[in-house]
Amino acid sequence: MSKETKQDRVVRSIFDQVTEHLHDLKTLETNPATKESDIERWCQSFLKNCLGYTASTGYSIRSQESKGKSRPDLIVLQNEKPIFVVEVKKLGFDLNKSDFRSGKVQLNEYLNLIGNVRWGILTNGTEWKLFDFNQAQSNGIEVRSFDLHSEGDVIDTSKKIVEDHCYNVVDFHEYSYGIKYWEEESKKALAFSPETLAKAILSVDVVKYISKYVKGEHEYKAGHDVLTDKVYDLLRLGLNDAIKPWNEAKATEFEKYTKSQKRASNKAKRTIRKSVSDAVSETITNATPHSVEYTVLTNENDEAKKVS
Repeated sequence: MSKETKQDRVVRSIFDQVTEHLHDLKTLETNPATKESDIERWCQSFLKNCLGYTASTGYSIRSQESKGKSRPDLIVLQNEKPIFVVEVKKLGFDLNKSDFRSGKVQLNEYLNLIGNVRWGILTNGTEWKLFDFNQAQSNGIEVRSFDLHSEGDVIDTSKKIVEDHCYNVVDFHEYSYGIKYWEEESKKALAFSPETLAKAILSVDVVKYISKYVKGEHEYKAGHDVLTDKVYDLLRLGLNDAIKPWNEAKATEFEKYTKSQKRASNKAKRTIRKSVSDAVSETITNATPHSVEYTVLTNENDEAKKVS
């Protein structure tokens, strides 16, 4: 039986509350009279009872605090210091909407008004998105997200589905905030952002490698400037626009190619690890008796003693 992790314990501790809140959300979703204020109250309860932002853990939540003309829906504070803002939208609101004053734009404005607050959460009750508005990422980068809807856009309260939701919810839990998990996930999100990956692909070294690949595959030496433009056009358009016709067969072809390249990379990594392991084993085998120091445990008192 595998050892229970801290994450497993958090999931176990919030399971009942998440189940209860899903039932409540399901009721709100089926009620045509549900208002945005109802979702806000539900979200505040979800933050406390499912995500752990309670007074007993040093947190407090302020609702509809006025900041000039801007009014953040919820502000979560730790020892009276704001740590993140939650913008609550009505059920079904498209969180990817980019119109002026919608969602993410509002979060950025609130954080600028409050000052020294890095994190913002955008939610419509069922969907939750965590953003990092650090100065280096001024317009906000999406760090983590989860959706309480299951397949078919329904709220499923079966035990297995709720448990799966709990493992996603833990990413937003005060436990994850406390262990700096958000910072690590933000680094990963920035590293994998379209801007970062596009710049990496268009870098001199990568384009040179692509040129070698093209020459090896098609016996054609492409000029660096021309190849850079072609790669940029592909990035700008995307495969589905650049390849005509882009269909399910083409998508499957590229998915197979991608998987084959992953396998090749993993095989190379395994080969390197085996070479290193063999080299270490050979060094130990060839070492003189006095050059290797190791540790044993005595039967009498289990104290560690070094033997030469």
